[in-house]
Amino acid sequence: MNAFDDFYRGHIRLVYAMALARGAGPSLAEDLAQETFLRAWRHFGLLAGMDPPAQRAWLIRVVRNLAHDAWRREPMTVDTEGEPDRPALESGERAALRLDVARALACLEEPDRELVVLRYFLELNSREIGEILGMPEGTVRRRLVDCRRQLRERLLPWRP
Repeated sequence: MNAFDDFYRGHIRLVYAMALARGAGPSLAEDLAQETFLRAWRHFGLLAGMDPPAQRAWLIRVVRNLAHDAWRREPMTVDTEGEPDRPALESGERAALRLDVARALACLEEPDRELVVLRYFLELNSREIGEILGMPEGTVRRRLVDCRRQLRERLLPWRP
């Protein structure tokens, strides 16, 4: 395996999740991820010399810009129905919960959705998120508290 393959495998989940967080549906998120990695391949000499947080920041900046450009051409909507060709979930209740979580996430402002995706789906800590998004660690933590509060209010009917 070469260095770019390792780079790609190490960052594809991040890039795809960020595209989804920007409001792209699954197929557009795949397109945005492909274009992001095409640009990364073209600039890999520069990227290879960066430390990992700077590499992630570069990738996120690119996918954010691409998503913004796509949005200007045609507004995106958050896919809350799921992909039709995916196998059915184990139970109707689990499917309903998943749909409610997707809807609750869609109600967050786009920058807050990015924070939630980075923290809870990609399991980055506040320092890493701050480095990627260019904001102080304390700001990341405060905004995540606000996001959790908003999500908790929207998902209150699911509380045991």
